[in-house]
Amino acid sequence: MEKRKVTILIDGQPCVLFSDDSEEYLSALEQKANAVMKRTAEFSGSSSYTNAILSVLVLTDELLRTEQKFLEASTERKATENRSIHDRKNPSKDAAKDQGQISVWDILE
Repeated sequence: MEKRKVTILIDGQPCVLFSDDSEEYLSALEQKANAVMKRTAEFSGSSSYTNAILSVLVLTDELLRTEQKFLEASTERKATENRSIHDRKNPSKDAAKDQGQISVWDILE
C-alpha cells in the first residue's frame, strides 16, 4: 500500500502523518493518543507542553513494560523448549514408564 498524507487531531491540534496504515488503525491511534492526553491533563494543569511530555512518558512506560513482559515470556519459552529437547534426549525413568517403553533405567533396577 502506498503512503498517503493523513491528518489526525491530537488534543485538538492537527498532526499530519504520511502513512500506509488502515483508517481503522489510524483512528485507534488517534483515540489512544487523545485518551492519554486527557488522562494526563488531570495532573499537568493547563500547560499543553507539560501534558504532552507526561503523555509521552505514560506511553513510553507502557511500551517498556510490554517489551519487558515479551522478553520474559520469550526467555521462559526458550527455557521450556530447551528442557523439552533435553528431556527427549535424556528421558527420565518416569517418562519412559509413562510411555510404556523399556528403558535403560528399567534394566538397571
